[in-house]
Formats: sequence, structure tokens, C-alpha cells
Amino acid sequence: MEEKEVDESEMIGPDYDDFTGFIFKNQANLDPKHRDRLAYVRVVSGIYKKGMKVGHSRSKPGKKYNLAQAQALFGNDRESIDVAYPGDVIGINNPGNFAIGDTLYTVRNPNPSTYKAFQKGIDQLLDEGAIQALRQRNDEGGGPLILAAVGQLQFEVVQARLEGEYGVESRLEEISYTLARWADGGWDAVDKADADGKLFGSMIVQDRWKRPVLLFRNDWKAQAVSDEEKYLDLQPWSKPPSNDN
Repeated sequence: MEEKEVDESEMIGPDYDDFTGFIFKNQANLDPKHRDRLAYVRVVSGIYKKGMKVGHSRSKPGKKYNLAQAQALFGNDRESIDVAYPGDVIGINNPGNFAIGDTLYTVRNPNPSTYKAFQKGIDQLLDEGAIQALRQRNDEGGGPLILAAVGQLQFEVVQARLEGEYGVESRLEEISYTLARWADGGWDAVDKADADGKLFGSMIVQDRWKRPVLLFRNDWKAQAVSDEEKYLDLQPWSKPPSNDN
């Protein structure tokens, strides 16, 4: 993936294809229990999609931020959303880097012509069990692909094989999550935990068989959710798919 440069002198309208938005307000401690910080973003163009990666106007080139969760704001009420459109106002978690007036924007694949070869290589590696492929919930293949593997060396092997066997150059970008847990309790359990605010700071994705997977930033958070929300039945590995999948 390569960062798409945004010309600051360019007037961007709602019909611009890529996602852009500007931050017009920051607020802290909306929920005293979590000591959260929320940045209010007005979507200018494109579509916000849950889990997308964005660039930031004041950060170093190449720096990406994962918008794992966004909320629609109705007075004092907040509701988690998966998409937002130009003109919408959304609240996103502020890691401390976002200030009023900042601009967020998406990244783009610099060589889409190699997509078929890339997908063929990924499918082969998946069949071999070398990696796990995760996507946003209900994503049929158009959204960002998240790769999961055991250790950095495995990712380097994936890149080498994609280039050597399929002629595909790839660039891996780390996300801010370090471990995955399969929620064997199913989607109803995940939806309950999410609605109750128990998954704040985690990312909800699905594996290639559309089973729920939770991504966590650290072991402590994963263990806390596992201990407190036992109905999720979190597992550190994926089971073989059933014959129904």
C-alpha cells in the first residue's frame, strides 16, 4: 500500500473518490470509566468504512492510523457505525495525535493491475496454512486484507514467496493490534459484548469462513475480556471449519 498525496491547495468536494475528513472538535472523558478521548470528524468525501487505514495531515509520510471504530453522535447518545458518508459527523478514538483542523485520508494500492496474481498467491498460502486472512465483517473481498501469522519472519516469507512465485511486489503495514482471538460463542455473543461496550479498543473482523475474530492490542485486554465475558468463548486458534461452511 502506498500513501496517496493530497494537494493542500486542491479543493476537495463530496464527489471526490477517496475518503477525506477534518477534525473540528476534541473531547475527553465522555465515559469516565474508560478515560476515552474522542475526535469529532466531518466526512468531506468518499466513504468511511470501519477498520480503514488513513493518513494524517500532520504526521510523517507513511504513518497510518487504523480507524477501528466510529460512532454516530446524537446529543449525549453514541451508536457504533460501520460506514459514514460525506456530510456525516462521526466520533473516532483520538490516540493523542489528532488536533482541531487536522485532515484524515485513505491509502491506495499503487499497482492494482497485479491484484489477480496477488490474490492467487494469497489463496495458495492460505491453503497451505502459512497465514490467516481476516477481513471486516460482511466484506466480500473489496475491503482491506489483514494477514495474521506467527512472528515477523512468517510475514517476510509471505512477501518473498509472493514476489518469487507470483511476481507480485507487496508492502506490509503493521496495525496497532498484536493478537487475535476467535470468538467461538458466535456473532450473537460478539454483538452483545459490543453493544454493552465490552469491546472498546478492540477490532471485530471475520476469518475466511466468516467466523468472528477479535483483535486486541495486548495480552492484558484479551485476557480481561475472556475472563469477564465468558460467553464469547475466546480461543487463540481457529478450529477446522464445519461442513456447513
